[in-house]
Amino acid sequence: MDRELVTTDGVFVPSGPAHASEYLALALMYFAQGLPSGLAFNALGALIRQGGHPVAEVGLTGLAFLPWALKFLWAGPIDNACARWGHARLIGVTQTLAVLLYLGLAPFPPGTYLVATLIGVIALNSVCATQDIVTNAYAVSRLQGRAAGPANAIQVAAFIAGMLAGGGGLLVLHAHVGWADTMLLMALLLVLLYLPLGFGRRWRDGTAPRPATQRVRLRDLRRHADLGWALAIALLFKFAGTAISTLVQPWLVDRGLSLAQVGTLQMSNLIANAVGGVLIGVPLVRWLGDRRAALAGCVIVAMLLGTAWGLQVNGLHDARIIYVAFGVQALGEGAMYVAVWALFMNWASPQRPGTDFTAMQCCESLANGLAAGVIGGLSQRVGYGHAFALAWLAGGIAVALIAWCLPRLNLLRESRA
Repeated sequence: MDRELVTTDGVFVPSGPAHASEYLALALMYFAQGLPSGLAFNALGALIRQGGHPVAEVGLTGLAFLPWALKFLWAGPIDNACARWGHARLIGVTQTLAVLLYLGLAPFPPGTYLVATLIGVIALNSVCATQDIVTNAYAVSRLQGRAAGPANAIQVAAFIAGMLAGGGGLLVLHAHVGWADTMLLMALLLVLLYLPLGFGRRWRDGTAPRPATQRVRLRDLRRHADLGWALAIALLFKFAGTAISTLVQPWLVDRGLSLAQVGTLQMSNLIANAVGGVLIGVPLVRWLGDRRAALAGCVIVAMLLGTAWGLQVNGLHDARIIYVAFGVQALGEGAMYVAVWALFMNWASPQRPGTDFTAMQCCESLANGLAAGVIGGLSQRVGYGHAFALAWLAGGIAVALIAWCLPRLNLLRESRA
């Protein structure tokens, strides 16, 4: 065999090279989890408006964000469930529930049944956010060390692909076959995604139920002596980037780009994120190790965050220049994302993998929500140019603070050999 499983305090820890089946399982799981996110954040707003509802009600889609931001609250019980029943069984349960919810949404188009649609979409995202905890636990327990870089590149690329399929792809389907058939096709897609997982054996190796030395609780996070440093990194690394990307959307409209062009730019940036994660992020982690790769990624992005400010002050409105400029920035952001999450994967404890990793994700979501809420009011007061400049400055300050935090982080394993 090319690997064996050893135990530490009752926890299975893989040694040796990761199986390709594990990477495939991660890709399928993260893709499936991206589908409802695409529906909630990239498609539902357009469908609500198309159904004749006022623009103010489009903001209700933000309720679907809550399960992803608050999933740390139930991460401990899910970690315990993984220990009791195994990751594979829980993945099967959550994907079955997601299929049923897509089928349940079919009779309730948002134009006619807005409340019912919102309830269904929130429930769907709650189920998939819960599956994300299981997937995180599986990834951390199986793929720490050198495998962390590729595992997080798969996370970025597969989740983005799921969002594209569940958002823009869903809108294309809806235009041709309507709401009900689109929901049925989404349910069928989830079934097809699960088939390799359901019949696969190798990825399940070591995921069977196991005795746990103790029950996992959220307060167990305090067992990390370096928890404060980890929380600071999670809160800081995307704050400025999210502020700028949020402000860029109305800025593009004011520059004369159509909604179709803005949507296309968002899709091209997502693809660039995935490419940057795979082609830049993984080698960066392998060459530099977790801490230095995370810092290098943050430095690269901090420099590129001046893109919007540069376009604004130079009066560059040509769509081709905008696409290329933000595409380069998105490449760097994808690389940074992989490096930072490889760092957190090797920081998380094998005793509570889902809880530790998920808590860091929720910190990022909290910071993203705060950044998005602050930047609009700031721009209203000082204008686009100054708002972009201040966000860029905030990115530089964040890098300095992250550089201070990184040496104080205790990693269980390293991505570099």
